[in-house]
Amino acid sequence: MFRFYPRASATELRHLAHLGGPLVVSNLAVVSMGVTDTLVAGRAGEVDLAGLALGSSIWAVCAVTLIGLLAAVSPLVAHLRGARDEPGCARQLQQAQWIALIGGLAVIGLLLAVPWWGRWIDTEEPVRQVMQQYLLALATGTLPFALGTALRGYCEGMGQVRPVMRIYLAAAVLNIPLDILLVFGAGPIPAMGGAGCGWATSLVSWAIAGALFWHANRDPAYRKLRLSLLPPRPDWPTQRHLLAVGLPICIGAASEVTFFASLAILLAPYGATIVAAHQIGMNVGTIFYLVALALAQALSIRTAQLMGQQRPRRARFASTVGVSSGILYAAAAGVLLITLRYPFVMAYTSNTDIIAVATNLLLLCAAFQIVDVAQAMAWGALRGYKDTRVPMVMQIFSYWLVGLTSAYWLGENLWGVYGYWTGICIGLGVASVLLGLRLWRTSGIAIASQRTK
Repeated sequence: MFRFYPRASATELRHLAHLGGPLVVSNLAVVSMGVTDTLVAGRAGEVDLAGLALGSSIWAVCAVTLIGLLAAVSPLVAHLRGARDEPGCARQLQQAQWIALIGGLAVIGLLLAVPWWGRWIDTEEPVRQVMQQYLLALATGTLPFALGTALRGYCEGMGQVRPVMRIYLAAAVLNIPLDILLVFGAGPIPAMGGAGCGWATSLVSWAIAGALFWHANRDPAYRKLRLSLLPPRPDWPTQRHLLAVGLPICIGAASEVTFFASLAILLAPYGATIVAAHQIGMNVGTIFYLVALALAQALSIRTAQLMGQQRPRRARFASTVGVSSGILYAAAAGVLLITLRYPFVMAYTSNTDIIAVATNLLLLCAAFQIVDVAQAMAWGALRGYKDTRVPMVMQIFSYWLVGLTSAYWLGENLWGVYGYWTGICIGLGVASVLLGLRLWRTSGIAIASQRTK
């Protein structure tokens, strides 16, 4: 049974705030780029917004797959840093560069094939054209996105979260004029519509990767890191360990994102108005979710550091405090979504049909905040324990077998787009329960293992 210790809880909350605060800002900077894309594309027209909605849903799957492949970097580096093994920390990044390179090339191949497989998406032809041009533009920035993700994981695992925050804030600011310029055109630069957002994102990805590379080569905090554009020879034991932890994270994260992306594709036959309302609802919900995701990243780093210091009891306490604080945040976010749902939606569009649907969707978005944040926090803590395989199975079961099945049945037989969103709530609710139980079991095993030593 968990007991409340005020001083210890305050200490853990300070650690969570110290790590999570800059991560929250970094994640909000990332999502602000998506918000900027949606706002600018929305001003360009309904077709551009719908094409961006489909394209960004597909890109989200690719991006999260790459992020998941490299997600092991942050907790593994944090674990080694807790054990004061700085050369080991540097080795994780050097070998992660290979994973970023190979994974990035695979995603580029998929995006370049969009003229072929994009024909199978059931939507209007003008919307499909915007989607294809948007994804082809993103292919040019996929490699720097992957390499930048590896660098960010290393910096965060080393506890250097504030420089990352500053870089992503600068990138978010840069994205605004690039979006406006490339979507609407100016002078010799033609108006590209929704596809211009893809080119803007690619240019920003190059800027982020360059800034992180420069930072990692100059800051004295990385004195054991000898970083070059060409990674050292592959070290297979390190590679296997990175993939053993990272692949389940990748599959689990991809299962969640593909779950959401599949909803956009399933809703495509309902027309541009429904797809646009769905995109706005997801976009607003993502803003609040990425705050929780940053807290989950911070909890993962904190838990990994404590396990590296051989303090499993404290790790369990930190995990419990982290999950509880996340649930309180989600409750507050839900109240804000309900209260301000009209201003949120009207910032994206003046189309009354879209506003009517999107504001109702935000009510459902408020409902699934608690379960979504709870499962994200539990999953973050489990990554700190390097427990990723069983949580992966739980996520696939929750999102695809429970969530998507119930979403499709409720949507097609009862409530349309609202039925699909109700299915989201059901799938996330099952995930939160299963991952919470798994976290309690894993932390208990870690404590018992220390007793037997």
